Amino acid sequence: MPFLRSLNSLQLKAATHADGPLLVLAGAGSGKTRVLTSRIAHLVKNKRVAPSSILAVTFTNKAASEIRERLTALIGDKTKEMCVGTFHTAGLRILQEEATEAGKKTKLTIFDDEEQLLLVRLIMSELSLDEKDVPSKMILYEINLAKNNNMGAAEYRAASDDSLSRTAAAVYEVYQKKLRAMNAVDFGDLISEPIRLLESDPGVLNKYSSRFRYILVDEYQDTNRSQYTLTRLLASKHSNLCVVGDPDQSIYGWRGANLKNILNFRDDYPEAVVIKLEENYRSTKNILSAANSVIRNNSERLDKTLWTANHAGDAVHYEECLNEYQEARFAVNRVRKIITENPTAKYRDFVVLYRTNTQSRTFEELFFEEGIPYNIVGGFKFFDRREIKDTLSYLKAITNPDDSLNFLRIINVPPRGIGRAAIEKVHAISRDFDLSLYESFRKAVADSAFSRGGVAEFMGIFEAMRQEAGELPIHEFTSRVLIRTGYLAFWSAKKTEDADERLKNLDGLVASIKNYEDSHPKATIADYLNLVALMSDADGFNEKHNKVTLMTIHSAKGLEFPYVFLTGLEEGLFPHKRSIEEESVEEERRLCYVGMTRARRQLFLLSAKNRAAGKETNLQIRSRFIEEIDSEHLNKVELEPKGTAEEHMEKIRRLLNP
Repeated sequence: MPFLRSLNSLQLKAATHADGPLLVLAGAGSGKTRVLTSRIAHLVKNKRVAPSSILAVTFTNKAASEIRERLTALIGDKTKEMCVGTFHTAGLRILQEEATEAGKKTKLTIFDDEEQLLLVRLIMSELSLDEKDVPSKMILYEINLAKNNNMGAAEYRAASDDSLSRTAAAVYEVYQKKLRAMNAVDFGDLISEPIRLLESDPGVLNKYSSRFRYILVDEYQDTNRSQYTLTRLLASKHSNLCVVGDPDQSIYGWRGANLKNILNFRDDYPEAVVIKLEENYRSTKNILSAANSVIRNNSERLDKTLWTANHAGDAVHYEECLNEYQEARFAVNRVRKIITENPTAKYRDFVVLYRTNTQSRTFEELFFEEGIPYNIVGGFKFFDRREIKDTLSYLKAITNPDDSLNFLRIINVPPRGIGRAAIEKVHAISRDFDLSLYESFRKAVADSAFSRGGVAEFMGIFEAMRQEAGELPIHEFTSRVLIRTGYLAFWSAKKTEDADERLKNLDGLVASIKNYEDSHPKATIADYLNLVALMSDADGFNEKHNKVTLMTIHSAKGLEFPYVFLTGLEEGLFPHKRSIEEESVEEERRLCYVGMTRARRQLFLLSAKNRAAGKETNLQIRSRFIEEIDSEHLNKVELEPKGTAEEHMEKIRRLLNP
């Protein structure tokens, strides 16, 4: 097959591996996506494996879309028969399918971060817990981490051994009850609930472990305990599990990813074949050698050395800047210089990477002042805007009226004169009769508690919209919702610049739904809502836009650019202060390695001697990662006389231990 002839010998060995477990250690830029898609195409075209018996899992919708596009080019429409998506989409598919089998409701609402936090705050209020004593965000973090570690509420409560975890356990228990009552799930549930189904019902386990004869998991080094467990269960019958990953690029430990999953793969599957992809096709020799000299300082890794046949290229450039404005000025000037001197260079060839989102501000200011187009990935997103959230809440409540959280959000949006007294009256009905808010409002209206006024009027509109849902194309129905509810008229009446912008955004939402329908003609409102809910920051990147990209290093995972600015390389910022205190610098070093290996042609490393922190300006010490780069691959421009790496590390030690 032509797609196999284009592979190198080790890629070919991985793509044509026979049955049984396979670990592909794929270094940065070594062609892992090509190996994944070639292996799937080989199974379908050469081994005559039914496409429906293949499950391919990755971490972002963008990566899944790329895999599907490549597979379509290789095997055509057969791609539609296989399950290709994220862990969350695979989990949702199992939940929906099993709900149908059991005759249960399939229109789940997937709560996003904001909805989760609102629910936690509601529960904390009911439990008389003070936000000042225990922040709701901390409670939610604990709940999410528990789910990522496959710990249910009871198991988490049993393991609670301090004040925070005991408080989180109390909230977690009520949180799960309310989610079930609202027929809602969060991201953690999309993995943990299928696990519970598979573990509790041998028939269900046999069904899915039999169906998926071949399972392929991308970015295996970033799997958490729940994802690991789900994978093991699904692969339990055939053991045809191919995992692809790189321990040197494991960067999500803070949200539960367990590096041991890939390091111990041979312990789980002693018969596994291990193939190392060490040839890098992306970066120059200097960039790759510089990155290798940093990552070799880590102890938790599997032996692997990336090499490349590419040309040497320019040395990696390090610039120590006076402050964050000079740091941003360097990036602006270098973009201008390269664009001027290289007629083939485009703005989209450049990316500015930073450790934290707060670092983007100075770059935004200077790029804007200089008229350089830029795009921020992972900032305030389109679907986070108030008017978009309000509209989606209407669609969620109409699709799943048990979702009391979103029903409550839209009951008085736009204002209908439904006051606190009316809502408290309905809450009392909800408690007394164990009803959802929607059912409680229906009962209140039926019992003539609200014979006229805002409540009766709204319920009439809401019931009419529920009847119309499914009868019109989704985009037309959304437009009708905006008109019938008075939401469009509410913003139109304001006649302000802000209102005009919101109206444009609403038009944009309807247009995006229309585009989605054009490519998914059988989709339902619930399908569209699930798509939006499962979007990640990385899904917001569009390589076709001719703009400089600004993004965190975490968001850049899986991407590559000709020119990369890796910024903020200072002790306490990168590596982050928290990682130094918790002795988890190795993950920060892996993050640095990921940032460096995004670069194809030129890599610029930047730090600031002084950096503003609130009203103060702090003196900074450049990152230890700079000192770890072999000098033969690095061009240094420093503000102070050069010292030895040992002297610099002694300065860092004094900073950390005054």
